[in-house]
Amino acid sequence: MKIPDRSDYLIFGGVFLLANKMQIVGDKMVDGLSTKQWFLTRTLMDMPSDPPPTITRIACEMDTTRQNVAKMLEKMEREGLVIIEGNESDRRSRRVHLTDLGLRRGKQVADNSQDFLKRLFKGIGAAKLNTAGAVILKMMKNLSDMQEDIS
Repeated sequence: MKIPDRSDYLIFGGVFLLANKMQIVGDKMVDGLSTKQWFLTRTLMDMPSDPPPTITRIACEMDTTRQNVAKMLEKMEREGLVIIEGNESDRRSRRVHLTDLGLRRGKQVADNSQDFLKRLFKGIGAAKLNTAGAVILKMMKNLSDMQEDIS
């Protein structure tokens, strides 16, 4: 990739390149779940489980489409990692539970991913990581504002 002269162009294009590379490398380095399944499992582990979250709520938490989450969850259900069941209060929505296997796999992947994260951030000091984190949060806020404007 030709490195753009403008930082805003570098960040804009770099986000896409980083996402693709992280998925490719992460899928090969971290056994047990794809990087997207890992993110979904981590999200489920962090959400309250009583009542279990709906697919729509999970999609909102991950800032992606319900269809995308449903497709990943169906594959994870076939692998015994989650249980998808009806919602007593709303028959149109479905609730998701991590199985014991899903919880164990999520914890195992979190433990095994430490090498991936360590290598990903190698040579980047705490100050730069904090700055990068602040920039990412601000970009996410700006995009949320833009999303509201076009909705």
